[in-house]
Order: sequence, then C-alpha cells, then structure tokens
Amino acid sequence: MNSKRATIIFLSVLLLIALGLTFVITRSFLEPFAFAIILAVVFYPMHERILQRNHRRPGRSALLSTLLLVLLFGVPSFIIAVLAANEALVAAHYLGRRSVEEGGFASLVMSLAKGPLSYVGRWVDLSKYDLNAMISANTQKVSVWLVGFGANVLSGIARFILDALITFVVVFFLFRDGAQWAYRAGALLPLSREQVARLYRNISDTIIANVYGILSVGVAQGVLLGVALRFLGMQSALLLGLATGFASIIPVVGSALVWIPVVIYLLLTGSIAKGLFLLVYCVVIVSTVDNILRPWIVGGRVELHPLVLLFFIFGGVEAFGFLGLFLGPVVASVLVALFDILREELKEAKTLPATDGT
Repeated sequence: MNSKRATIIFLSVLLLIALGLTFVITRSFLEPFAFAIILAVVFYPMHERILQRNHRRPGRSALLSTLLLVLLFGVPSFIIAVLAANEALVAAHYLGRRSVEEGGFASLVMSLAKGPLSYVGRWVDLSKYDLNAMISANTQKVSVWLVGFGANVLSGIARFILDALITFVVVFFLFRDGAQWAYRAGALLPLSREQVARLYRNISDTIIANVYGILSVGVAQGVLLGVALRFLGMQSALLLGLATGFASIIPVVGSALVWIPVVIYLLLTGSIAKGLFLLVYCVVIVSTVDNILRPWIVGGRVELHPLVLLFFIFGGVEAFGFLGLFLGPVVASVLVALFDILREELKEAKTLPATDGT
C-alpha cells in the first residue's frame, strides 16, 4: 500500500514538472492554439456534415473543413488588406504632394491646422505660443516614430502569418482527432459522463455565443460608422466601415482606432461641425454598442447575468488581452457549472445516510 502511494506521488510530481516544462516550451504558441480551439468548436457542426458526406473519413474531411476555413477567412482578409494598402498609398501620395506644395511637412501641418487654430483662438490667446517652432521641433520625432511604427507593422504581419499557419494546422488535427482527445480528457476526470458532458456543453456554448457577440458587434459598429461617414460625405466610407468592424475586436481601443483619426482629420481640415458631430455620435452610439450588444447575446445563450458577464469580459481582457474576450466568459460559465455540480453532489451526499438507514 505504501509502495503504491509512493508511486502515485512520484508520478504526480513528475507530471507537474513535465506540465511546467511544457508550458515554458509552448507558451509562445498558446495564442494560435487557443484560436484553433475556438475555430474548431465554432465550426465543428460544419465539419460533422462534411464528415458524414465523406463516409466518416476523418483525414479527408478534416482537410476539406480546414481548407474551407482558410478560404472563409483568408480571401476576405487578403481583399481588405489590398484595399487598405491602396487607400494608404493614395493618402501617402496626397500628403507627399501637399507637403511639397506647402514647402515641407511642418508647413503642411500648419496649413491643415490653420482652421482649427483660428477657431480655438476665439477663446484662447495663442500668440504666447510659438506653434511653428513646436511643430518643427516635433517633426523629426514624428518621422522617427513613423519609421519604427512601419517596422513594427511589418514584424507584426510576419508574426500574424506564422500564427495563422500554426492555427490552421492545429485546427486540422482538432477536426480529425479532437473528439477522441476530448473523450480521453473527460475520462481522466473524477466525474460522471453527464457531468463531463455538461462542462463541455457549457464551454462550447460560451465560445460560440462569444464569437456571435464579437461578429454582431463588429457588423453593428462597422455599419453605424459607415452610414455616418457616408452621410458626412467622407470618401472611403465602405473601407472605413470594414476597418471599424475588424478594429472592434481589439481590446480597450476597439472602433476608436478608426473613428478618432477621422475626427482629427475633419477638425484639422476645418470641418469643425462635422468633426464634433462624428465625435459625439461615435462616443454616444458606436462605442456603447459593444457594452450593450455583446453581454445581451452572450448572456442569453450561456445563462449568465449581463453584469457578471461584463466583469468577466473586461477582467479577461485585462489579464489575457484579446484572448480574454473568450477566456473570461468561459471561466464564468465553467464556474457556474461547477457550482451546480457541487451543489448536486452535496445534496446527494446528504440524502445517502437517510437512504442507508431505511
């Protein structure tokens, strides 16, 4: 008996050490692996239909499902990237031409800021500030920042491509072997089949509902901003609306990453009324969609109170970044399920002595 206990303790210690080393080795790939799990859970019903049509051939079906996901996400991303690059080139050519016409970048900035400065000068005495000297002194800093920003963008694109490749490779194996892995993991837990199935169901429902929430918020914010920009007569309203939809998934900043530069552009070019209208519209309507729509959609599916869900979403984002949008609600859902299972076990344990006595 003592030998058996020592063996279990020894194996448990070795397992903890191995898990720690596994985390150290694979932690740089945890994000693409987590995204692969999310994609596999959301699109597993689609994979099941493909599997049935392929006469339950797991390898071929997993390959077809993965290729379908690549087309579903890769082609739109490529098209949007090309459109965004084209718009960026047009903007760069425009700024370069205006900079030459105005006699330099600092002069261009002063020319663009002339309207807003004259508006602000009605209430603030700007004569005491040497704005030309301030802009000239910071022009070099802006140039250095732009160079560094460009380098970070290029490195980020390379990292994104690598993570995407890893994600789709993991998705393939999850489609092919994920059901067996989930069954084996559940068999290791000291829970009944029904309890394991409940945990899996809660995790799956939470992930799917959160994806629906993210997509709905992105579509809503993109449409709202695109309509407003079209109403204001802005060019590239469609592209900016698409960019807003993608930016809405970025933690903390979200759609503000798109509409704040547009507001600044309108103010600098003298469109004060349009800039102020867009600022109020985005703060009051566009930005509040996330706080209303996401908890309503996610909470309705996973049966969580919207306030609890909101805290777990923001707390998850603060702790884990973008992944926190998924991990926060999953943790909340699992926590509720575990409390329910524990309450049922305690209730059953209380009834056992009375049953044995009869």
